[in-house]
Amino acid sequence: MRTLCINLKTPQESSSAEAFLILSPRVQFRFPHYVFVEMESTSHFFGGDNGCLAKALEIAAKFSSDASAAIADTPSVAQVFARWRPSYVAPRGKEQEGFRGLGLDALKDLEGLQPWPQKKPIEHMISFFHTLGVHGLEDVLNFRSNSLRERWGDFGVLLWNRLHSQDAQVISPLVPRDPLVGYGYFDDPIAAVPLLMARLKPHLDILFARLAGLSRYAQKLDVILHCEYSDKRYSFSIEPVSPTRDQELFEDLLEKKLSQLVLENPVREFEVSLFDVPEKIQQLDFFEPRDNTEDRWRRLISFAKQSQCEMGFLQMEASHFPEQSFSLVTDWPEDFRAHDLVERQDEALQIKSVYAKGLSASPRPSLLLEKPQPLNAFEVQKLRFVSTLPSERIESSWWQISVQELKHRDYFFALSQHGQLLWVFKDRINSQVYLHGYFD
Repeated sequence: MRTLCINLKTPQESSSAEAFLILSPRVQFRFPHYVFVEMESTSHFFGGDNGCLAKALEIAAKFSSDASAAIADTPSVAQVFARWRPSYVAPRGKEQEGFRGLGLDALKDLEGLQPWPQKKPIEHMISFFHTLGVHGLEDVLNFRSNSLRERWGDFGVLLWNRLHSQDAQVISPLVPRDPLVGYGYFDDPIAAVPLLMARLKPHLDILFARLAGLSRYAQKLDVILHCEYSDKRYSFSIEPVSPTRDQELFEDLLEKKLSQLVLENPVREFEVSLFDVPEKIQQLDFFEPRDNTEDRWRRLISFAKQSQCEMGFLQMEASHFPEQSFSLVTDWPEDFRAHDLVERQDEALQIKSVYAKGLSASPRPSLLLEKPQPLNAFEVQKLRFVSTLPSERIESSWWQISVQELKHRDYFFALSQHGQLLWVFKDRINSQVYLHGYFD
């Protein structure tokens, strides 16, 4: 069994192990800062042991700036190497070769999933070996199991088993149970947004590392800032237009939201909660870039939404009335695929950009009023109609018997006194003329 041990150096919550589920489903946390990963059947996904080790250190950097890791056949020996020989990958079946040059103090870290019940027996054992002139870890391998049993009983047998890879420690699959929350308390209250963002970022790093390990997407981030001098608190939510694991987007939105606050009462503590949803499954071509136009549009729409600006895409609806035939949506429309129109003539080539399906051939105006604007008689007289016959007639369905629902329109093309082409219609029921759109 190949085991990866990550020594995070600083005390962590047990939920930190969730971030390493990317490497294997068999992950176990051991207080206060060790994570063990069984990678026998998954290391090939990362290019072997060395690739798996590099990925583990990349994830561990989000929790600790000086984390270390190592790989061996057993958890106990992997912990020794993570402490005394960082980034070491022991050869399969020959992990004892890594003992060369290690002192007897390394015995204190020969634990794995089950720490030594007490430190004093192992310290007494180290002192005894020193009196015998044994100062290296590899020299302890020469002692027989019976000799250690006679001197230290079951504790001696356990030590011999761990040294000789005979201590079976099974890493079970990790079942996540902890919510995606973070909490921080400041000894010195903070009233500056840049400093507050700097203190929030490590917690966001951990939350999004766990999110990636769980293969989930973030839908919303709730933030509560507790002030120092009163019960006042700031509470707000960050919600992009669609679920994502783009941590940079959440940080940008959060910084923009914080910049709108006036922190006259400094912040003493904070709470952050991340609400997750299942991961989106998307099959991409091998050569297709991961950062595409859709992702950039979603970022832009998310910023607009937070600033309370309405923004998105016009999607066609099943209605023959122009003002009801489009709706504003924030999701990327399925039929929104931009294509360039290429015209060839002799040896000349001309490319005309087309930004939406059928836009260049549409008979409808490029600027359509959401609510038709009624024109008075004086304004109608100033218009110059292109033709006396309507270009289009729209009527209500026969089953709409209510007078308020009846619509009978004749549409015309007309020129304003400034020469602008307008789209107007005449209501055949009350003879009122309305302005409905402009042609660009």
